Amino acid sequence: MQDTVASIVEKHTEARPGFRLAPARFGKPGHQVDVWVECPEWCTLGHVENWNQHAEDLDHWGDDARWDTDCINQPGEGVLSLDMRLHSDPGATDSRLQAAHVTLDDESVTAYLTPEMAERTADEMIAFAARLRHLARQAREFNDRAASRPRRSQADEALRRLRADKWRSLSDEDIAALPIVRLLKAFGVMVLEYDIAGVELLGQPGHMELRVGREVRQQLRDSEARRLIAEYAAGVREGRAS
Repeated sequence: MQDTVASIVEKHTEARPGFRLAPARFGKPGHQVDVWVECPEWCTLGHVENWNQHAEDLDHWGDDARWDTDCINQPGEGVLSLDMRLHSDPGATDSRLQAAHVTLDDESVTAYLTPEMAERTADEMIAFAARLRHLARQAREFNDRAASRPRRSQADEALRRLRADKWRSLSDEDIAALPIVRLLKAFGVMVLEYDIAGVELLGQPGHMELRVGREVRQQLRDSEARRLIAEYAAGVREGRAS
């Protein structure tokens, strides 16, 4: 192989701002030549080790930054991956690819972004990350509430079944007059707070849940609970509920 680096270095003493002179190798195996080329200061690719057959094939690459996510189904493995790098292709026909730009690669598709496109994508990814953090917080709060809910023993279930029989003897006047605490006991209602607006009554006597919005005041909670229980009892008597 004819090494021409030593003979050319004397002819190239300066490079444009933002560039440096770097050796590059071109040609077919056994017929290669080394020359000096202008290389962006951010380029970390060795153009001698990673040689090209033709000058128009020369590319410039910056350091790789990689993001991976873990997951439940394949622990310890990066199922979703994204690589980003600075890139320049002096031989491209598109001037935007000749200039420095950013590549995003998810191992199936490579996106080439101008600086403006990259900035816009970064803003969108920040908003996406904020949404992801919000979903993570929602999941954690739900799991914490579920874990703190007391488990029902067999005795608790028996007591609820007993209460489920007692509520049928209550008249509309009884439901209107009973203290709310006793009324909830008679119907076997568990009161739980949720991130909702208003009050909801779910289930059947002995296994009912009164879901209450965190911002609902106590007086409104009590009145809405009484109203919903009265509507349920009336519906059973009229054959609209069981």
